[in-house]
Amino acid sequence: MRRIAVLAATAAFAFAGCGGDDEPESAATSTEAPTEAPTEAPTEAPTEAAGGATLAIAADPGGALKFTETEYTATAGQVTVEFANDSQVPHAAEIEGNGVEEETETVTGQDAPPLAVDLPAGEYTIYCPVGNHRQAGMEAKLTVR
Repeated sequence: MRRIAVLAATAAFAFAGCGGDDEPESAATSTEAPTEAPTEAPTEAPTEAAGGATLAIAADPGGALKFTETEYTATAGQVTVEFANDSQVPHAAEIEGNGVEEETETVTGQDAPPLAVDLPAGEYTIYCPVGNHRQAGMEAKLTVR
């Protein structure tokens, strides 16, 4: 009887060391140090939209038929136009010139979805295409260098 108890204890001990770990062996026994992704230093926001950057245009938040700026600048290349309209008057922003004619969605009290535009160097007009807003003076100049 004692012999059976010893065998049972030995078998129990052997099985205890075999189970419970579902991780692959290479992950559990790896001695390599974990690698970290390189961190990028923070950069300052550009004062003008550069190729691959954002051009922020906003309608007058008080509802006047004008943009918050009368002149904008950008660097030639792909530019993302972000148009904000916090007023309760519907507005959009259209960029026209040098073979480009691109328009944001018309929005009221919110931001329009971003618009990607390829802008060659030159002079452009930004205006609101809603109703008579352009004729009322909702227009700005865009210089792309």
